[in-house]
Amino acid sequence: MASEEKPINDWINLPEGAPTLSLWDTLHDGDLLTVESDLLARTVTLRFDVGYVRDFHHLPEQTRFVLKCEGVQSVRALGGEPWPGGCSIPQGISRSEQESLIAEYHRKWRESQSWADFERLTADGLEVSNALMSRGFGTFALQFGLLVAGDSYVEAYIRGESIEFYVGEKQLAVEEFVALGEAYWDAFAKRRKPD
Repeated sequence: MASEEKPINDWINLPEGAPTLSLWDTLHDGDLLTVESDLLARTVTLRFDVGYVRDFHHLPEQTRFVLKCEGVQSVRALGGEPWPGGCSIPQGISRSEQESLIAEYHRKWRESQSWADFERLTADGLEVSNALMSRGFGTFALQFGLLVAGDSYVEAYIRGESIEFYVGEKQLAVEEFVALGEAYWDAFAKRRKPD
């Protein structure tokens, strides 16, 4: 299920040409509830609540979608808080001054933040906008685009040796995990088609 998208240049040290797999079908608009990192064990566990996929498959309300990353080699978060109210452009300034203000706003927004700060963002509410995985021999990488409290955006990257997918307590192959979301979206598309 490799995507036809261009390779993501921001994923560090992946084998050239490593295929990407979208996790969007299963995680899109889900809430990232917790991020648990253990530096010594080199693990990161992400727990998601994806109500529409859970309800579609008639799973109990407490069911969580879990990604367990092992042999973690790097984690990174980019984003930071945007300036309050967005990028404010005073009236009457020149085009070059406007461009300078916008560039400064973007530099501020793309700042790297500590992983601990990223983990704490779950308290503000993180909603999945984008989720991709790339795999190579003995390595994987994840990229998430997340809305923070509905008004800012953060990107998170995890690279490690292996990853496991769970729905509740049940471990699934990544293809089965993705298929849960695909089944929902297929049914959604059929409901929207005119008779």
